[in-house]
Amino acid sequence: MKLSQIAKITNAKARIKKDCFINKFVIDSREVSIGDFFVPLKGSKVDGHQFIEDAFKKGACGSFSSKNINLENVLFVNNTLNALTEIARYKKNFIKTKIAITGTAGKTTTKELLAFSLSKFYEIYYTKGNFNNQIGLPLTLANVDKNYKYGIFELGASRKGDIKYLSKILEQDISIITNVGFGHIAGYKNFEELLTEKLSIIEPSKIAIVNENLKEYINKEVLTFGYSQYVDVKVLESKLEENGTYGKIKIDNKIFEIFFPFFNLKIIENSCVVFLIFKILGIDFNKLPEIFREFKPLNGRGNIEKIGNLSIIDDTYNANPNSVKNAIDTLNKVKRKKILILGDMLELGEYSKEKHEEIGEFILKSNIDKIYLYGEEVKYTYEILKNKKDVKLIDKTKISEELKKLKDNYFVLIKGSRSMKMEEIIECLKGGKSP
Repeated sequence: MKLSQIAKITNAKARIKKDCFINKFVIDSREVSIGDFFVPLKGSKVDGHQFIEDAFKKGACGSFSSKNINLENVLFVNNTLNALTEIARYKKNFIKTKIAITGTAGKTTTKELLAFSLSKFYEIYYTKGNFNNQIGLPLTLANVDKNYKYGIFELGASRKGDIKYLSKILEQDISIITNVGFGHIAGYKNFEELLTEKLSIIEPSKIAIVNENLKEYINKEVLTFGYSQYVDVKVLESKLEENGTYGKIKIDNKIFEIFFPFFNLKIIENSCVVFLIFKILGIDFNKLPEIFREFKPLNGRGNIEKIGNLSIIDDTYNANPNSVKNAIDTLNKVKRKKILILGDMLELGEYSKEKHEEIGEFILKSNIDKIYLYGEEVKYTYEILKNKKDVKLIDKTKISEELKKLKDNYFVLIKGSRSMKMEEIIECLKGGKSP
């Protein structure tokens, strides 16, 4: 894509000295390389416009700007994010079939598993990491570099209207909802509003796949997965084995045994989505069990690390009530001594006390040997557990020190919301600086 074409699509006033083909769109000037196009965005703390000159010094061949600036190869627009979104609307047409995924828990892992599986048959395009918001989706689409048969995109929803807005940009053909729980509830009046927002992902879609417990809220035909006899893909069994997670699922009257080389009971549900997508697209799903054995999750999403006498389940990327319960269920099935390290679950708004207490009650029913809590909101969890479980409410440095003193072989689950930076405990155990 050339600068002149970008100017035409966005109706920009162009000051082009030398037209050039751009390499990719970039929103962080520190990541600019030769041939990139810089998109300066105005944030709550920093305005990207102040880094336009830096971007050119690093080799950018062009930049948007909503401010008058005396530089060449600048395209002047009223709003730089809107301009990026216009590019995204244009580029989405390079992808024949677009698949959108949302959900309170499991959407990123499902997206990664689906992308990994489809890539064995086709070159596909998909959201990297969790670029799933009003900036991440347009940036992902804008960087589509050629024609693709399939694209997979994660849609996040922090507030009312997010999913509808992102769906209007993407106009997906197939939509997937992994589940709906209390994650990001702070951006909504109540759970019903959050549920309505998540369900809106299916409106533009020709086909929708949802967790079976959502079907009653939907007034159109959908494909379902779950545990009842009425679903399109049924989970027959899920359990932990010595080296990973084993499951058994049923689709089209065929039973498949599947295995993943890490611990995550919910991955069996996630795999049901992949089976359904393969069926919809007419791809042979008989090969999926073999493919699943090769899949590894992203860092911080359930991968296992061995540090000394400890086996660490690194689930530090994020936390909400649903995902915490799922993780505890998984830890509960481990046949060794167990430790739970839990940080605050954030973005729960007025539900924070209730949900942290609920997690406390959930832990009481578990067979976890030791619990370490870190943060402000987990004090409500602590009040439920104290005098009933071996629990401590301490900072990350002290947690790391206590873990280093342990002599026995423990399985340790570490989880918390993103801003709690629970991964610092793992880095400290590896010999890094104290949290």
